[in-house]
Formats: sequence, C-alpha cells, structure tokens
Amino acid sequence: MSDTAAPYRLRLRTPRLELRLGSPEEVEELGRLAEQGIHPPEEMPFAVAWSDGFGEQGFLDSFVAHHRDALTAWDPDDWMLNLLVWAGGQLAGSQSVGVDASQPGRIVTTGSWLGAAFQGRGIGTEMRAAVLELAFRGLAAEAATSAWLEGNIASARVSEKLGYRETHLSTKSPRGAPVVSHELRLEQAAWHSPVVVAIDDLAECRDLLRLGGRSPKRA
Repeated sequence: MSDTAAPYRLRLRTPRLELRLGSPEEVEELGRLAEQGIHPPEEMPFAVAWSDGFGEQGFLDSFVAHHRDALTAWDPDDWMLNLLVWAGGQLAGSQSVGVDASQPGRIVTTGSWLGAAFQGRGIGTEMRAAVLELAFRGLAAEAATSAWLEGNIASARVSEKLGYRETHLSTKSPRGAPVVSHELRLEQAAWHSPVVVAIDDLAECRDLLRLGGRSPKRA
C-alpha cells in the first residue's frame, strides 16, 4: 500500500456506531472478543470455519496477522477493508467491505460478525448499512453482493431488511459437509440507507479504494 496511514483516517459513523481500522492492540482485543463467543459451537455461519480455532495456541497471532496482511498486501483493484465496529464506545465486532479483481464491474462484497453480547440489537443492520453507504455514495458502486449459509437466520434478516435479492444457490463446506449458501445482490438503484451515515476522510484514501479498475467519481 502506497500510503499506509490513509485508510486509518477513514471513519464511518452512524447514530450508534463508529467503524474504522484498528491498531494491532485493538485488533488483538477484537480477537479476544471473538473468543468469548459469536455462535453456538454446533453451528457454523461462516464459509471458512475460522471460529473453530478459538482457544487454540496461536489463534490470536493468526487473527492479528489476517488483519495486518489485508493491508500490507493491498491492491487498489483487489482489496478488503476489515473495519472494527464500536457500539457506544465498546468494541462489538467487525465489518468488512472489498472488491475482487476477478469479478467484473463496480461491485463490492461484504462480511461481518458480532460478539454474542451485541447480537439481537440491530447493530448488524446498522454496521452493514454504513459500509453500503461507503460503497454506493462514496465509491459509486453498481451493486453489492453477500451470502448467508442455510440456518443463519440473523444474517438472512439483515440482508432482507437492506433490500438484497437472492440470485442463486451455491454450496460451501466449512466443516467438510456441504451446506447451501444463499447468494445475494443489492443494486445501487434499490439502496436506501435506514440510518444516517457520516463518512470522514474518504478523499485521502480514495485512490486506494478503486472499483472495477477505475478511480471512483467524487461523491
């Protein structure tokens, strides 16, 4: 990444939340929050079963490295911004947004999780709305994609509230056995944010957040 400091100045703020990149110490704190619980152990809501590593030696080091590597290996045409989420000043979870160079068009994808203590309060909807505002209003995205695994009703409800439509089904195998994945898409024309989102210091990192191989127009 040419300007390593620029993305750290980006802030997304909603009535209850602040989303931004975290320091190594804050990312480690986030990892400890995850280890306190995200989902029941018999369930797996993620396409990659990273949460099965909770409590294992080296988990926190790997967790911090994952966040660090997303920045050190940054490609403006193929990137993932892993934002930390604070709710009322408390670290609550993570919300990512990014692009895949192999996917044509100005399309972003998102992913997220919340600590168990912060679930069921509408925070998941609010934090995804924040990055969708960044994508659609700030970066002029055409569409956003997401997915939920069969059984993950909370994720399905967030997507439904925000206007996503199912495009097709696929199969994921996070623990070896196949699970149906509901693939979703939200068009820019259908997007209406349910909350007010302030986007601070986007101009400084705009060139690092390209969509479809082109720099976005100014919002």
